[in-house]
This record gives sequence, C-alpha cells and structure tokens, in this order.
Amino acid sequence: MMRIVVDDRWRVDATACLDVPLAASAVWGQMRDLQRFLTIDPLHRQVRVAGTALSTRRSTTGAEVTEAPIPVGTPLVIEHRLFGIGVNRRSRLLLWREGRGFAVSDLSNRGDHTGFPHVCIYEVRPLTDRSARLTIAARGRWTATWIPRWLVRLWLAWVLASTLSNVRVEFRRFARAVRRRRPAHHPRRHRRMAC
Repeated sequence: MMRIVVDDRWRVDATACLDVPLAASAVWGQMRDLQRFLTIDPLHRQVRVAGTALSTRRSTTGAEVTEAPIPVGTPLVIEHRLFGIGVNRRSRLLLWREGRGFAVSDLSNRGDHTGFPHVCIYEVRPLTDRSARLTIAARGRWTATWIPRWLVRLWLAWVLASTLSNVRVEFRRFARAVRRRRPAHHPRRHRRMAC
C-alpha cells in the first residue's frame, strides 16, 4: 500500500507499507543496523556520523552491523546520489524506539527551509508470530513549488516504490540466509542399505 499527499500548502505526507513474511523481531534486527538500513532508500548512498562512519562490528554471520542505538540527537550526514550526482544533506537521529522504529531528519545544507526538508520514519509492527508490517514514511514540505504537484507525486512514488523493492530484496536474502542456518525440521531417517 502506498499513499502520497501533496496538499495546497506543499506539505508532503508519503507513506508505504509492506507486509514481510518474517517475525517483527527479525525485521527489527535488520532495521536497527541504521547505517545500512537507511541506504535502502535509492537516493541514500551512505550515512555517516559527524564526519565519520558509524561504529560497526561483525555479526555471527560475518555481516557488518551498526552498534545501535546511537544517541537521539546525534548529527548525521546522508550522502544523496542519483546517477552519481548529488549532495550531502545533514540529518539527526530524531527518534529511536528499540524493537519498533526510528526517525531521522533529512535537511539541505543550505538551510532548513530549502531542498525539501523532511523526516524519514521507519516502523515495524507484528501482524502474526511470523509476519510483520514495515511502514516507511517521508513527511515534510516540498520547496520547489515551480514543479507541478502531479510530477512531485510521481517522483515520490518512484522513490517509495524503489525503496520497497530494495526492502523486498533485502528481506528475501535475509530469509534465505536464516533458512540455510536453521536445522532441518524433520531429520531424514537413514535407510538400511542392502548388501
């Protein structure tokens, strides 16, 4: 499900939901790697803290995992790129609810009222023991008001659809890795060999 509203005052409320066939705790385990998870957005190439990369460690699977949570209010830099062209934008971790979600600001270096200042919100909630709903939202004010609203909505729809596509790929890979590590549910019985 996707909903995109650009009202008459150019306020943006863009939300997309995805039902994931994994437990909410498993989804959160991937989300809490803030540095990597924020780069699921197709425009977010890299996330850094105050001029450095977030501290990471190796997980039991060998993947790099961000030591989380970083303190709320921590200044971030989000490198935005599209076809290799882009800018770095300033950000802060605004909200961290362990096991539930987080929010970051996404602001232009030219000021708080230019370049589509917005907040990115990521939340997970359980649907069943083995499934969860991931909600991704962007809320802010569109500042390039010379662009027609229909084109703004089209752009935001592309960003959200691409993000959801990246999330689907991410969680498919994760589910496959989990299945490979899990022991078989029904051990095979050994057949007696005839001599």
